[in-house]
Amino acid sequence: YTLSLNDALPISEGLFSIAVSRSDATNADIAILYLRFALYLQPDFDLATLVLADRFETLKKYDDAIAVYRTIPDTSPYQAAAAVQIAIDEGRLNRNDKAIADLKVITAKNPNDVAAWTSLADVYRAADKDAEAIDAYTKAIALLNPPSKNDWQLYFARAVSEENLKQYSQAEADLQMAMKISPNQPQVMNYLGYTWVDQNRKLPEALALLEKARALSPYDGYIVDSVGWAYFRMAKYKEAATTLQAAVLLVPGDPTINEHLGDAYWMAGRKLDARFQWNHALAFNTDPKLKPMLEKKLKDGVTPAQARAGQ
Repeated sequence: YTLSLNDALPISEGLFSIAVSRSDATNADIAILYLRFALYLQPDFDLATLVLADRFETLKKYDDAIAVYRTIPDTSPYQAAAAVQIAIDEGRLNRNDKAIADLKVITAKNPNDVAAWTSLADVYRAADKDAEAIDAYTKAIALLNPPSKNDWQLYFARAVSEENLKQYSQAEADLQMAMKISPNQPQVMNYLGYTWVDQNRKLPEALALLEKARALSPYDGYIVDSVGWAYFRMAKYKEAATTLQAAVLLVPGDPTINEHLGDAYWMAGRKLDARFQWNHALAFNTDPKLKPMLEKKLKDGVTPAQARAGQ
């Protein structure tokens, strides 16, 4: 029995609908099977091809995703999106130079493509090319008319690159803009609040912002760590120790959080517990620059002046 075109198209579209409904990682393999059948019945079903590649990305099979994206013809309305995704997946495979080269071609061809500029900026940032990332994010932001609620991510990402280059005032302005666009993003609140704490300024405002972030995301150990560190910088060492204990439970094995808890214990008079946490930080640490500082703390502890300076 041979299916006619009139029979094949609705079956293909039905299989596609089932596949689209299975968007999580646990069902990705099943979705791929349905999409393969759909494309067998309707080979020019480019939207199904796009979703098939997306499901491979869900499984982190980026080479397979790239191969699927490349089957979308130049005449397809989905070709531009596929080209951007190919470059993104190249970046995910640490082929940053190839991803950057491809995205530069795409942005030159389509200078008003916000997604392409954003992807180029993301790859630059992943490659530690923050100046280039800022330029690409700026081009993407300039195309927003006006910014939508989801565009907070662009301002946040540009702020990260700006802070990496010590452009603190620009970074703070972008973080404030991100919060203005989308007020309840704990990630942005945490970044801005921790920046203030790290710079030892606006500590009451920082603590209030970080507590709000913790209320929105109570099981994020890094946000809880930021709250604890804010208490520490305000010389509220018992509150800092209590909060940082919770952070260590949420993110066990993070050397920075263990170090922070050790500092709080020391200043709260719990010197044995402090050295226990610093030993853990030393064991988990992979940054050779931090090793001498941790070893010095184990030997000499922390002075009040060092605590005030956050050292």
